[in-house]
Amino acid sequence: MINRTKSHARQTASALKAFLDHEKVQQQWIETLPAQKHLHRSRPALHDRSVDLVIAVGGDGTLLQAAHRFRGSGLPILGINIGYLGFITSIRGDRVRQEMRRVLNSEFVISHRTALDLEIRQGNRTITGWALNDVLITRGGNPHIIGITARIGQRRLTSYRCDGLIIATPTGSTAYSLAAGGPIVSPECNVLTITPICPQALTNRSVVVNSTEPIEMELDESSGPAEVQVDSMILTKLSRESTISVKTSGDSVPIAFLPEINYYDILAEKLKWSGDGLSQPRYGRKSHPATPQRQDRKPKTKN
Repeated sequence: MINRTKSHARQTASALKAFLDHEKVQQQWIETLPAQKHLHRSRPALHDRSVDLVIAVGGDGTLLQAAHRFRGSGLPILGINIGYLGFITSIRGDRVRQEMRRVLNSEFVISHRTALDLEIRQGNRTITGWALNDVLITRGGNPHIIGITARIGQRRLTSYRCDGLIIATPTGSTAYSLAAGGPIVSPECNVLTITPICPQALTNRSVVVNSTEPIEMELDESSGPAEVQVDSMILTKLSRESTISVKTSGDSVPIAFLPEINYYDILAEKLKWSGDGLSQPRYGRKSHPATPQRQDRKPKTKN
């Protein structure tokens, strides 16, 4: 799957195709769908394709779309980054030839990423959704803040008056949740985060909860209308009688990484961490060999 709207997409795709053709690897090339208002409903599923590995050429957004379209297939997804940050991509676009040979030799590990199942009840109507990064309840086009009461299982958490509420997986902790002040969570942790967006009460902060319990939410009677998004795609509008339930999904996402990729190295690189500036060499940071990733929970997957 390739996102041709990204810069260098054609060059990277040509290099990848030339390499795979040379290695006599069968391929099916699929274009990403352009951003649109109700992409979540209109995207065709691809989970019935007979393939061994899904390659997403773009950025994190391209890999997210691949995760949605191949949901439930169990196929590992390998990200080639020609985007910006690339927290869940593994190979740089300018190193396709070098690294893909290793991938064809099954020199990669699988990180099984937590995803979310979402259920919205509106009277007799039930709407379901799924997300790898996050579920967002937002005021949308409503110019006023919204009121949301949240519970963890059957226990009341609090009532928020805010612009929105983000329920994020560990993978999604470096996305919108991080921009809203939420914590960075290692993908190895079995937790979810609840992060308010611009809360009226300054004491409303991000909360980390056990992923084994559902998060139940509903709009307060005094709240204006809202909408629900999954991985930045609009799912539905919310009214005051709506109740929202978010829980860990049975459809986790197997993401392929090169074995030397280390989650904490990714954070340091993408977030430009350089320490306090006192203990680092004056003219550059001393490099250290990367350590194998510890996120995989299953044996190495072969093509």
